[in-house]
Amino acid sequence: MDSLLQFDVTHAYLVVFAVVLLDVIALPLIAIPVLLMAGGLAATGQVSLLFIIGFATVAAAAGDTLWYFIGRYGSPQLMGFMERTGGKRQEYFVRSMRFIRSYGVGFLLVSKFVPGIASLACPAAGIVNMSMSRFLVMNGVSRIFWAATVSCLGYSGIPYSAILRQVF
Repeated sequence: MDSLLQFDVTHAYLVVFAVVLLDVIALPLIAIPVLLMAGGLAATGQVSLLFIIGFATVAAAAGDTLWYFIGRYGSPQLMGFMERTGGKRQEYFVRSMRFIRSYGVGFLLVSKFVPGIASLACPAAGIVNMSMSRFLVMNGVSRIFWAATVSCLGYSGIPYSAILRQVF
């Protein structure tokens, strides 16, 4: 058991980076629990909260940038894929494009906190031709805010489920 705990501490930054990148690219909903646990681990003093936030931010921004480029340069194929898969995902994607056009970077900031929409906002920004510099700056700011918020919740020790119960 001690060796398992040692693995978590010695590789915490790598695990956070890999999990957040996978979350952004393909496996939604796994990053938040890992960031909460990493924040809790930082509260014990075994890892640095700033490094956890930094690694999560870089991983999330890298994945988001990949999706932005897919939306910008591969939009016909992406739209074809969305039409073939249909359902709610296609509806959310069309809504994301509409919100990006209407609210721009404000939607990009808020979308990071909505699972499902977060993964669609970046390719939508690419499809509607948001400038790359504007996307990179606002996406970076939004990912720092997202990573810091989730990690600090874990650091504070407040159960995430208790927060959700109060909000909903």
